Amino acid sequence: MRRRIFLVIGGALLVMLVSISFSSRALLRDSYGRLERQYIARDVDRVLGEIKDNATSLGMTVEDYAAWTEMYQFVQHPTKAFSDSNFAEEGAANLRVDVVLVLDNARRVVFGRHFGSGSARADLDAVLLRWIADHPHGLLISDPAGRSEGLVSLPRGLLIVASRPIQDDSRTQPVKGTLVMGRLFDAEAVQQLGRHLLVSMGVFQLGAASLPDPVARAQQKLDPESERFLDTSHPQVASMYAALHDVEGVPIAVLQVDTPRDIQGQGQRTLRFLFIWLLVIGVAFCGVVLLTIELTVLSRLMRLGRSLLAIGTSGDSTKRIQISGKDQIAYIGAAVNGMLDAQARATEELRAIERRNEAFLDAVPDAIFRVTRDGTILDARSPRRLPLLETSNDLVGKDREMILPLYSFLSPDLFDKSVAATEAALDTGEAQRMTFHVDTETGRRWFEERFVASSDKEVMVLVREVTDLRQAEEARRKEILLKEIHHRVKNNLQVISSLLALQAGATEDAATRGLLYESRNRVHSMALIHEKLYQSTDERGISFSGYVRDLAAHLRHSYAGNSESVTMDIDVTEITLDMDVLVPCGLIINELLSNSLKYAFPGGRAGTIRVRMHREPAASLVLTIGDDGIGLPETVDMASPHTLGLRIVNSLVAQLHGSLTVQRAPGASFTVTFPGA
Repeated sequence: MRRRIFLVIGGALLVMLVSISFSSRALLRDSYGRLERQYIARDVDRVLGEIKDNATSLGMTVEDYAAWTEMYQFVQHPTKAFSDSNFAEEGAANLRVDVVLVLDNARRVVFGRHFGSGSARADLDAVLLRWIADHPHGLLISDPAGRSEGLVSLPRGLLIVASRPIQDDSRTQPVKGTLVMGRLFDAEAVQQLGRHLLVSMGVFQLGAASLPDPVARAQQKLDPESERFLDTSHPQVASMYAALHDVEGVPIAVLQVDTPRDIQGQGQRTLRFLFIWLLVIGVAFCGVVLLTIELTVLSRLMRLGRSLLAIGTSGDSTKRIQISGKDQIAYIGAAVNGMLDAQARATEELRAIERRNEAFLDAVPDAIFRVTRDGTILDARSPRRLPLLETSNDLVGKDREMILPLYSFLSPDLFDKSVAATEAALDTGEAQRMTFHVDTETGRRWFEERFVASSDKEVMVLVREVTDLRQAEEARRKEILLKEIHHRVKNNLQVISSLLALQAGATEDAATRGLLYESRNRVHSMALIHEKLYQSTDERGISFSGYVRDLAAHLRHSYAGNSESVTMDIDVTEITLDMDVLVPCGLIINELLSNSLKYAFPGGRAGTIRVRMHREPAASLVLTIGDDGIGLPETVDMASPHTLGLRIVNSLVAQLHGSLTVQRAPGASFTVTFPGA
């Protein structure tokens, strides 16, 4: 372990030193390179600026002479006296002018002269004149505001020139010609400029017989997009080249500026010093780190490892790590001791949980199986043995061929369905459910199987008897069916009632129409019973009180219309009746209420109809229907009545095994007493 750590730290240090060295070298090299380029570019800018300043100062001199009335007159009327006094040798030397040309608008030479001696200056005016003839737009100016200054390339060398239009002092007269002055930019002038700027430089005219090889290579690198080229191929001197253009923008020469590579040398020395310094610091740092790691980490980790190995191999859960200190290793030892303590507590809690799970499984009313894809039972548990599954615990390890003989009620088809549900649970990951029944001597018994995948190869199967649930569902279905029957009967009775009403409306005979309406009301009283039964949530029957109120309201509307003269006083005890009692009572109330509404209040007289029903202490029910009308005629014999309605009442009372009592005055009152059990 120590060797690996030492190798890793040493290798990391070496990689770090190499990386820092190369990155620092690249960074510093680029930095010193940029600095070197900036310095030499600054020198080039100074040289180019000085050349431009020379051209500008010469242009100012030409400006002074060209915008002069006497020069304006001289162009039109040349005189020797003017030329001798203004363009003498001494004056040209003071102005540092080597050639002067005065041209009129027709490009004729009014005056031309070169100054100084030497082959370069001989016939300089004639050479410049030929250049102007070849380049008429370079120096000849006809615009009063025009000006031209810069370099021109002549066979005898470079010339700094400036030209201005010749005008009078007021600049109001037309331009009469062009004044051109030039200054040689030869090797001597280049040396003077270099000494003045403290720069090592050279100017090489393009088109010369031969150019130095470095200049020729630089010329190939210079183009309109890259007007400068830095040559660092020489280890001691860096050279930057720039193109010089004439007054027409055509490259005519190459400027070379040289500078010693002191900055680059200083950068290399700095890099060597930095690498040596980093190496010394890295070695010292590595030694200190390794020593610190050995004293504070490695030796303590070795002791910690030996303690952990002793605890792991001894099997004694009471052993703990003995290590002191307040560092992270000590904290690890304390944490391991804490984990061992927690593991001991967790072991005890796990045993308690297992005991609770055992009790929980004993309380589950299901047989539980662990089953493979092919139906082999890996484990089975039936704490509370279900009927027909008493031997479930004996099924562990058995497959199809061994299970089917144990359960005579299991058919191969049922077993195949269970295997298919097992495969579906494994393939889809969704719980599956199936039910099956077994016919026994005590009747049909229903069971439910649920399949849940516990892994990618096993399924948990729960088997529960659901006979009671099945019977409850069948009872609910029967109840729903009975309600549907009541609903359909009610609808059919409503249709009959509507047909009777239509037939009554189409009958011209009043007696027949009345009989039809009475029949319609009888049908409605029975339809209302079925409607109440359909709406009732009490399986024993319907509330008789609500039924009587709805029936009375319907009959009152049928016979009295919207009249307020007849009042219904209903006092019916809240009681639930079954169909055998409901239908006769409903028809009795329908007949007696209909008689009171038709006959008790003739001529629209006011009155009250009372409906009472209560239970007697002897468990009998007493139904009373009476009114305060004109009363029952003496001619009516209740024993053998001649009207259909009263005959129906007698028949219904007999059907209820009850008795009927009649009070004729005041008003009429009918009391029916019948068993209420």
